[in-house]
This record gives sequence, C-alpha cells and structure tokens, in this order.
Amino acid sequence: MSLHPFTKYGEALVRVENDLNSQDDINAKMLQVEIQKGLNSFRLCPAGDYKAKSKVSYTYLREVKGDTKAGVFLAPNIISSDMQARNIWKESHQILGQLEKESLGKIGDVKMSISPISGEFLNFSLTSSIGRGKPKTSLFEVALNAISSLSIEKPYLQYRIERRGGPETANTCIIPDLPLAEMMDFVRLFKRLKMSKSSSDLLIGNVLKTKNGTFEPKRPRIYKGNFPNAPISSALGSLSLLGTIGEFAKEAEVSSLANRVLDRLKFTSIYMIKYGGASTFSYSSHIIELAKEGRLKEIIDSIYYTQLYGQDRRTSQNTEYQKFDLFSSRFLQLFNLPAFKDFLSFRGEYPYQLLTLFNTYFKNIDMIESNIVASARELGRWLNQVAYFTAKREVAKGTSNYWEKIREAKAKVLIELESSTFSAKSGDALIAQAITRAGRLSHSEPPESAGLYMEKTASGELQIDQAKNLLIAFSRLKNEPAKKEESQHEVVIHGAEKLEDLSDV
Repeated sequence: MSLHPFTKYGEALVRVENDLNSQDDINAKMLQVEIQKGLNSFRLCPAGDYKAKSKVSYTYLREVKGDTKAGVFLAPNIISSDMQARNIWKESHQILGQLEKESLGKIGDVKMSISPISGEFLNFSLTSSIGRGKPKTSLFEVALNAISSLSIEKPYLQYRIERRGGPETANTCIIPDLPLAEMMDFVRLFKRLKMSKSSSDLLIGNVLKTKNGTFEPKRPRIYKGNFPNAPISSALGSLSLLGTIGEFAKEAEVSSLANRVLDRLKFTSIYMIKYGGASTFSYSSHIIELAKEGRLKEIIDSIYYTQLYGQDRRTSQNTEYQKFDLFSSRFLQLFNLPAFKDFLSFRGEYPYQLLTLFNTYFKNIDMIESNIVASARELGRWLNQVAYFTAKREVAKGTSNYWEKIREAKAKVLIELESSTFSAKSGDALIAQAITRAGRLSHSEPPESAGLYMEKTASGELQIDQAKNLLIAFSRLKNEPAKKEESQHEVVIHGAEKLEDLSDV
C-alpha cells in the first residue's frame, strides 16, 4: 500500500536518522525518539534578557503553553494552530504511551491533530445509514504522521494569508511526493542545507519598544522559512526553497546529491500542508534548470524588489505586493502563457536580473528565435532609457524627494508607452505608435540592434500578442548598471547627446 507523502516523509526521516535500508528495520524505540525530538522543539522563546536590546536569540522549549507578549511562540515546525496546539501535544504523548505497550500493526483512529489533512469523513454502513467517522490506520503510520507534524527536519515556514478581517498565518510544510528512496535523498540534502553557514541567523528576532516603554520580542527569521535565503514574502517560499537547493548545488561536496534531487523534482507534485488543508503544485522543468544553474535565487529576489507603478515601497500592509507575489509564484510554477499574462497584469519596473527569466520564457515557451528576443530586448532597453531621461527633464534638481519624483515621472512615461503598445491592432501599428511617441519624447531613434524585432513585428511574422509581450516585459526592465571599467554616469541614447544614466532608478 502506497503511503501518503506526509506519512512517507516521516518514514524517510526515521530511516535516514537510523541509517536503515528497509521499513521492516524500524522499531517502536526509533519512532519514540523522533516524536520526542519534535516535542523538544514545540515552542520558541528568547534565550536571554531582551530588555533595552534591538535583537534577541531564540531557543527551543518543550512546553505546551505559549505567551506571545513574552516571545513564547508555537514553533513553525509544529503543523498546527495555536488554538489546536494542546491537541497535538496530548495526542503525541498518547502515541508515545502506545508505542511502549502496543503492536505497531494495531489499527486505530487517525486524528487531525496528528495528520493535519485527514479530518472526519462520511461512513456508509450496510444498512445504508450515513454517519461521521475517522479514518483508521496502523499505529506505525500514526506515529509516522506525528513525526512529520512535529519534526524540525522538514522544510517549513509560516504562511501569511490576507483576509478581510486581517492577516492570518499558518505553519506550513513543503513535502514532495517522491518514491521512498528519492524522499530519503531529499531528507539527506535538506539536513545538510539546514546546517549551512547561511542559515545561522534564523533564530534571531527583533525587539520592539512599545509606546508604554516596555520591550516586545518579535518572531525570529525562521518563521519566514527554516532554510537559507528564505524570502520575506511567504508566497515565494516554495520557490525560494528550490532556489536555495540550486545554490547549494554549487558546493562540490553535495553537488551530485543536490542535482539528483533537483532532477527528481521535475513534474513531481509538491504538497504545501497546513493544519486543516493542503495545496499541490509542480515545478516547471525550465525553472528546475534555472535552479540547477544557480540563477533562480536572484530571480526570486528580483521579483521581491520589483517596484509596482502607483504603489509606495513594499510593506507588510500593502496587499498589492502580496497579490503580485502570488501571481509571480504561480507564473514560475506553471510557466505558461495564461500565467505569464497574469504576471504582466501587475504593472511595474523589474530589476534587470529578470532578463534571464524572460529570455527563458520567450525562447522555450513562446518558441521565439534567440536573435529576435535579443533584438526586442534592445528596443525595450531604449524605451526604458527614454522614460528615465524624459522624467529627468521634468523634475527639477533640488526638488523635495527628488529621486522619488523621478521614479513617479518615469512610471508615467512607461505606462503611456505601454498603453500605445496594448492598443495596437497590428504589428506595423505597434511599431509606429510606440516608436513614434518615444522618439518625440527623446528626440532620438531606436538602436539599430532593435531592427530585427521591428522588422518581424511590422511584417506580421511575429504574432502581435507575442510582440506586445516582448516589448512590455523588456521595457519594464531596469537597465543593468555600467561595468566598472566604463563610466558609471553616462550612456548614449542613439542619436542623442550623452546624459547621466541612472535609469536603474
């Protein structure tokens, strides 16, 4: 009988921890040890005095009761809610007692406190009556579920969801649906990843001084994810884990294991499991390849630092950025045209590192020739520069919030150019409308290197929707800073005078 991935993860962990080759070698004592480890990390609390300090280190605590004001939080590895924490604590201790005296094959109820996505379901009797009941399984599998629910040796984060009544958070783990041998490889790799130097500050939290003069410790960084380079936005968490594995694949001593895991994750269902529910997705093979090349991390970072038009800087209260993160994550997971169009629907200016993502998409999904994509990039670069220089002429030096005003004015020009692109009914109209307007604003001409894209678009050889998406995506990219050996303060717009280039603003 095939185990659910959540249960299977518990078995893989026990076998890795005890260096076992067979399920038959697992005994009750091994299961007890892993459950005890989870209970030992049930809460997180400050490791010392935090008064009058800006930061505090946290340590794990074996305690069922919490006190958020004092910084005693339910640890993010416990797949439960604060309200239900007592249930998983009580049930785990009952399982420990059962493992002392009962057979591993004994059949019993699977409770939601231990298996967070089981719950009650309808039972049908021989008399056709309908009732509510609980699924049943062996004590062995119940114990494995408890281990998966409690263990710190799994990828997890506290997922934030915006609701009308305010934000909700849920402890969530990320479990791939892999065969047992590959699941064990995943566990081995994740254990190595957790021990890396870049994860050493995950148990550090900020301390805030309240209005009444008291000090309040905040949750440590590990709530954003228990792996290195975890994102500030939880919507990008599953992708950041993949990016982190890709970065880890550069390490010679684990590169073979990391690349083996990455290859196995292609088209594998990934479960994001929280108390009371789960969602599934899979990673596109193209995104896996970007991770193997060590380029996914910078792409995810660039998504986070995207500046949406008409929005202030990113804050936890700005729901537009949270929506953008969700659609960005969806695009990277599905990597298809509908998801890309949803991604583009959030107008903003991207860090130049997203060039790699766009090149990958246009060449591999839209199947556009590389030289046409490169030519479109040159026209997009020119449009972005035109927007910057136009904004710079409009905002006087010495103006209050000078650079913020530049950004606002530049966004207006880019939106205007995008509108011209969107409204075009044909390829030649697209070129005429976008180029004519940009030329008037800058008194310059597009670079010769953009000629191939313009030719293919005007002739209709390049589909109009593809032409629009190319130009819009590339015009939103900030320009890469000049190389050190070149002037970092000047750039030539074709046909125009030299001007200071801060178009990455």
